[in-house]
Amino acid sequence: MTEKLNSPSDEVLSRAIMEIKEPVIFQHMLKNAQGEYTWKLFEWNLSELSEKFGDVKLPFRVGYNAKSMGPQWEINCSTVLMTLSEFIQHIEHHKNDKKWYYFDYKYMQEWFKNKLEIINSVNWRRFGFDKTGDDSTVWIGSEGAHTNCHQDSYGCNLVAQIHGRKQWILFPPSSNNFLQPTRVPYEESTIYSKYNFFCPTKEDQVNILKIEDKPRIVTLESGDVLFVPPGWWHYVESLDFTISVNIWLPIITDNVSRVKEAIVKLIMASIGKNVCSTPDEANCTLSYCMNLLNIALRECKNMDHVELLSKKMRYNTWTAEDLATEYPLYVKLLREFSKTELEEFLKMKMERFSGDIESLKDNTSETDIDVQNTYFSIQQLSENILNALCHPDVINKVAELLLLQCSM
Repeated sequence: MTEKLNSPSDEVLSRAIMEIKEPVIFQHMLKNAQGEYTWKLFEWNLSELSEKFGDVKLPFRVGYNAKSMGPQWEINCSTVLMTLSEFIQHIEHHKNDKKWYYFDYKYMQEWFKNKLEIINSVNWRRFGFDKTGDDSTVWIGSEGAHTNCHQDSYGCNLVAQIHGRKQWILFPPSSNNFLQPTRVPYEESTIYSKYNFFCPTKEDQVNILKIEDKPRIVTLESGDVLFVPPGWWHYVESLDFTISVNIWLPIITDNVSRVKEAIVKLIMASIGKNVCSTPDEANCTLSYCMNLLNIALRECKNMDHVELLSKKMRYNTWTAEDLATEYPLYVKLLREFSKTELEEFLKMKMERFSGDIESLKDNTSETDIDVQNTYFSIQQLSENILNALCHPDVINKVAELLLLQCSM
């Protein structure tokens, strides 16, 4: 059979992205017929990009290239301010640094609102979405910078790799309970896994290997665009200096998901902020949370007729496999990891650091350690209670009953 080299249209892509249930890699999509990038962001080298960024001080989250008993949560990380130029110089002059740095999950419109050249250097029209840097977030990290394994509560995700290499490992939504979901630390619309994929413990490795679904793995390189479908878990790590840009796209089921998130926020605002460390996102009034829930319920109810209409108009939907078969030059399926490969992968992550994270931090007196041990035992109980109340199975049932009562 002659290989089809036709490129998918914008209309095909926008529809397929809303329908496919598995992750795919889009390649050669951000180049025109002459092989030139259609995003200005790709045209600038690091020196030019640093000049475009100018003297804007970016807050880089700081973590450690070391062993730790659990994930390096964001709330426990310090922050340093550097311009992009200073950051690039720092990592060039400290190649054996025991720290990693991450300017992550930052909306471009907030940080570069007065730099329209940067905002306009990104657009997602090739995928059928009339969105630019105004709707996108940027991620800049050194080697080792990573996003802990998590699942986004709603929407789907397109990620464009601009510079460097970023490793992704993804698990399907059916892996929910195996990945030990936690809402502590709390981040709105983000469900974390308790497992430390950056440097797993032996216990982490044993439990991760119990997951029945085969994970997908891919290393994104410059020009690649990854599609992350709704509900897919993902752990992401920079293999060198990286820059990437992403956009979250709303889906029809987001209305129900927002009800669930409003319920979680209500629980966190009620008891979460009093029993364990949570970001400012949980520090809101109960009346605010109730109003948020009320809005989500109303929007969900208003969408009922739209969902019924879409069911009546149902046509053949795209699958990831169909899309990759139809457009083999532009769409690639992600490779599945066998159980043996996953075991080797986790072993490599376990053994790659010789030092422990505590040895890189300031020493704590024995008295302080005793106090901490007492505190952490109380904190652990508090976290267990919160995670039980916010477990996806519980939240799903509460949302189901609440929506049922509201429909009566």
